[in-house]
Amino acid sequence: MEKWQVEIKTTKSRFRVYQIIAVLIFANTLIVYFDRVNISIVAPIMMKYFEWDMGVMGIVMSMFGAGYIISQIPGGYLSDKFGGRRVLGWGSFLWSFFTLVTPFCNTPLQMYSARALLGLGEGVNFPAETSVLARWLPRAVRARFQGLNLSGIGMGPLIATPLTVWIMEIWGWKAVFYFFAGLGFLWTFGWLAYSKENPADHRSVSAEELKEIETGQIAEAGTTLETAPMRSGSVWGLAIAYFGFTYTYWVFINWLPTYLVTERGFTTIRMGFLASLPWLSAFISMNLAGWISDIMVKKGMPTGKARRVLIYIGLPCMALCLWFTTQATDAYVAVALLTVTMFFSGLNFPSFWSLPMDMNPKRAGVIAGMMNTGSALAAILAPGITGYVALFMGWTAALSVGSGLAVMSVLIVYFTAPKRQLNNGD
Repeated sequence: MEKWQVEIKTTKSRFRVYQIIAVLIFANTLIVYFDRVNISIVAPIMMKYFEWDMGVMGIVMSMFGAGYIISQIPGGYLSDKFGGRRVLGWGSFLWSFFTLVTPFCNTPLQMYSARALLGLGEGVNFPAETSVLARWLPRAVRARFQGLNLSGIGMGPLIATPLTVWIMEIWGWKAVFYFFAGLGFLWTFGWLAYSKENPADHRSVSAEELKEIETGQIAEAGTTLETAPMRSGSVWGLAIAYFGFTYTYWVFINWLPTYLVTERGFTTIRMGFLASLPWLSAFISMNLAGWISDIMVKKGMPTGKARRVLIYIGLPCMALCLWFTTQATDAYVAVALLTVTMFFSGLNFPSFWSLPMDMNPKRAGVIAGMMNTGSALAAILAPGITGYVALFMGWTAALSVGSGLAVMSVLIVYFTAPKRQLNNGD
């Protein structure tokens, strides 16, 4: 029996501590995506300020992924072995620090280094968060709370886009990085002060809540993925599919504001509003997808199928809407199609991030790290490829790459999904 399963608290509580832990992790994801999207808002001004072209700025954005990919699997391994709480805290401190120093980087090499080190810090976040949630969340609510957590991917840019424009208009582009770095430091302090590594160690966890958490963990013993994720075709398929899916996401994170200004002709102020709409739709669909997935499991659908069915819907629809965007002649129609594209994109995130916990809660950090390595590779390739393809071949070609990769992803998920149903539905 695990260490955290030994002690049973008798303190009564009106709330579930795991709900607060989940909300804190959502807040972390929110701030992380403030820091990922702010440079894309500032990019047009930074390019003028430093006299950089889209190719140089594309490399600046890609260097985030270079650091991000390095810490994925190590971050998951360290989280599973030593605890996700500490790994998450140290990672958050690191990326907050390199957000703070970004305005002091005056050459491409300095900016490349700062973005790579920022990515290194952020790389541990999702594997560490998944390890924490696998330890804290009852199985019956995993998808909905992962949906909440991952909706920070949509809510972060939704808030950060107009907020960044506002800060930039009043105090200049450098103040953007100072402000968001401060939020990161505040979160790190609050997280380490409140959270505990194991539910049994938290003084506010009641006996009832601890039993609720433990029941899901015990039920999965011996019925999940083998303890060697590196040898699992399903895990590698998940990683490759996640690369193809998140390629478009990284294009949006890094280039959406520039696309709306340079290709669709919107002013910076109007872009600040319109660029928020796709992220609002993603925020809605991520939360919706998590609830739908958990309801399907509650009604008896196998866990793996309940997660993947949303992927089978979301990815093809996302690919189709993105292709229609390239064909739109009206700028506002293009924004509407991008918004629908992100709605279908949002259906996929909770499913992808629930699967590592369902496959093996004790190795969830490593599995999540392997999966998110695919996204990290996309973070390296998508900004640079998009910048140069858009520069030499136009935005239609640049966006069509993402559409094709989304189709590839859904096929990989289908063909690498476990064919033999285990006791837990995978």
